[in-house]
Amino acid sequence: MDTGGNTIVRTCSELSAGEEIEAWHKGRLFHRGHVAETIPSTDLFWIVDSRTGARKLLDVEALEIVRVEKRVAVEVARPDAVHVDRAVRGERAIAPRVSRREPHVVWFSSA
Repeated sequence: MDTGGNTIVRTCSELSAGEEIEAWHKGRLFHRGHVAETIPSTDLFWIVDSRTGARKLLDVEALEIVRVEKRVAVEVARPDAVHVDRAVRGERAIAPRVSRREPHVVWFSSA
């Protein structure tokens, strides 16, 4: 069954280390994280929970396991981020240039 890019996992043998999963029970999300290790003979597997960082042992038969697409974090390139990195590495930091515009003056006339 495919639900918008997410796949329901029926057995532990369908999982492999590094995959992102969600564990649901009665319509509630209980755990989310990546698979650390599988034990196919018992349909048990370990995940590292993304919220707590703790290892959790999950049972495929007790929970609805959904394989989710990995979310890729995209870092937006900012000019000021480059200067911060230089300062952290001990290099000379260059202040970003500010555009020099003349102040906007509005003249009112009563004529």
